[in-house]
Amino acid sequence: MNQIYNLRGKTDSYETDYRDTLDRLVEVAKVQSTSSSNRIEGIYTTDERMNKIMQDKTQPRNRDEKEISGYRDVLKLIHEQYDYIPISVNSILEMHKRLFAYTGSTWGGNFKDSNNKIVTEYGNGKQEVRFNPPAAYLTPELVRNLCDSYNRAIKEGVFSPLLLSGAFIFDFVSIHPFNDGNGRMSRLLMLLTMYKAGFDVGKYISIEKSIEETKSSYYQALKDSSEQWMNNKNDYLPFLEYFLGIILKDYREFNERLSMVNQSDLPVDQLVLKTIRQALKPLSIKELNNLIPQYSEITIRRAVKKLRDANKLEKIGQARLTKYGLKNNSY
Repeated sequence: MNQIYNLRGKTDSYETDYRDTLDRLVEVAKVQSTSSSNRIEGIYTTDERMNKIMQDKTQPRNRDEKEISGYRDVLKLIHEQYDYIPISVNSILEMHKRLFAYTGSTWGGNFKDSNNKIVTEYGNGKQEVRFNPPAAYLTPELVRNLCDSYNRAIKEGVFSPLLLSGAFIFDFVSIHPFNDGNGRMSRLLMLLTMYKAGFDVGKYISIEKSIEETKSSYYQALKDSSEQWMNNKNDYLPFLEYFLGIILKDYREFNERLSMVNQSDLPVDQLVLKTIRQALKPLSIKELNNLIPQYSEITIRRAVKKLRDANKLEKIGQARLTKYGLKNNSY
């Protein structure tokens, strides 16, 4: 917690000093957040289609793209209007309605009408029932009580709003109030509660991407904190430790990204070399551009060509899979 607060303090001056770079990070994070949060639920499209959907330059072609478009809209709403969105039953239902606005679903904006289960699906196809949520008829009252308790705790100020955000998200997932979209709604509400509390790292670094990359740990933390939840005797610590670890990691990454901006005295080709060294793996042009947001993609491409001509980088893969790694003499 101390480290997160300290890192947040370091980012305060970035709002005015690095506006252009921050705008670039926001756009990258939006794409990554929308893509990752949907992929966690098994919803996919190609990178090319994702970019067009995020720029609102195409209409969704199938069910997956319709759900991705809905997530895009709710994420945009939270980014731009979080100060005006209360943590309430009405707000949650409205966001859920928008999440499914492009689909033919009848449940968008309505609580579940039948009992459901929380199932964890592993990479090998194995499924495991992690938790049996409360019955459908209890859902409206439980969500209302959750929102009231959260708002009261925020007002009292006894606990850090970060802890309250993590606990709120966990309880929301445990209630599992919708027929579909519970995981995506929980991650959107995570961003909303954090932004309202002044922790806006998720605008610049995709927290959803960090969760996707640690999905097994995410599910394990949820499972460990679920025991005895129905009796109000569960332990929030496993999930809160996971949640705070993700936030700390992303604040560190945010600071590292902007420290690269501070190194304006370094030529772009040297920044490219340094970035690939720190990554400890080959990177694509897109990945390099995301990590060095102060330069355009064209500038990055020119730097990579210069480094290849100087025999410091080698090309790995072909076409869309092309990445660039260090030659042995460049370590």
